[in-house]
Amino acid sequence: MLSFSLSDVNEDLINTFKAVKEQPEALIKLLKEHKAKDNSREYFNQQRERFNTLKSGLEKASIFIYLNKTCFNGLYRVNSNGKFNVPFGKYPNPAILQEEKIRKASKLLQDVNISESNFSEVIKEAKEGDFIYFDPPYFPLSKTSSFTSYQKGVFLENEQIELARVFRELHNKGCFVMLSNSDTPFIHQLYQGFTITPVKARRAINCIGAKRGKINEIVITNYP
Repeated sequence: MLSFSLSDVNEDLINTFKAVKEQPEALIKLLKEHKAKDNSREYFNQQRERFNTLKSGLEKASIFIYLNKTCFNGLYRVNSNGKFNVPFGKYPNPAILQEEKIRKASKLLQDVNISESNFSEVIKEAKEGDFIYFDPPYFPLSKTSSFTSYQKGVFLENEQIELARVFRELHNKGCFVMLSNSDTPFIHQLYQGFTITPVKARRAINCIGAKRGKINEIVITNYP
């Protein structure tokens, strides 16, 4: 019988996945309340402050989705204290409430084990023949483009090296492994000997609209 697991070190993301899986209708009800409010900087700042005081639960999941749809570029970023600090996005009609998508996602997640854990934890459970996909914070294309603060702390050279070690250990176990990352010499060097496929991906993070668009990324696999 097939089994599926989804994990991330971001506790807010995992809390939201669990809310979508276990309480979709209650989550939709809270999102309707956010949708009914004026899309103002004042309300956004109130909810951001509220978000940073909550530990977990359904309310925090609803605010997580609200902030994702109304903050600048849908960015998730925290400061050194682990507090969400992305500013208001000024969007005229943000997609705060997507009822059918939440319901469909809830159905798809019913047989999925959702956990908050570090990427290296997968080694303990992975068996020969398993498929594992890693989507880490991408290695910066340049020093000025560095953005790795999805969680308190960073994900730079040492963390990328450790991830590559885990990738190889899973390969040696007989697992099928896939990983996406930025197209940089450092990442190419880490995964020498594996299949590296360049892809074009659209990104909208750049604060300058003219510089947004498709950029080079790579997909790394231990199979052809």
